[in-house]
Amino acid sequence: MLELLEESLELLVEKNTAVLKFDGEVIFDNSNQLKEEAKERLKGKTEVDKLIIDLSKVPYLDSSGVGVLLSLFKFMRTREGSLAIAEPNAKIRRVFDVTKMTEIIPVYMSLEEAVNQN
Repeated sequence: MLELLEESLELLVEKNTAVLKFDGEVIFDNSNQLKEEAKERLKGKTEVDKLIIDLSKVPYLDSSGVGVLLSLFKFMRTREGSLAIAEPNAKIRRVFDVTKMTEIIPVYMSLEEAVNQN
């Protein structure tokens, strides 16, 4: 399972911005591992104060996936940083609308738009 996890999570860092790319569903079965692995990869990157979660390759996200995003949001807040979400599909945008996540976490339709904010 760990090999699958490493392939489904990619972290790209440029200056103070990190892009975390998930690949595949973010569901109960993998959500805790994804969250812990993401935090572990970010811990050593103290210069990062802006995290963008790229969901372009995530077809589905359940309530556990929402929990992962909220946990990463809190993680970045403790570092006095910010978190944004890029490229969610229509199903995921609906989940964000229903859960009102868009009121606390900015959501952008493109990665480029998210990177260029702030």
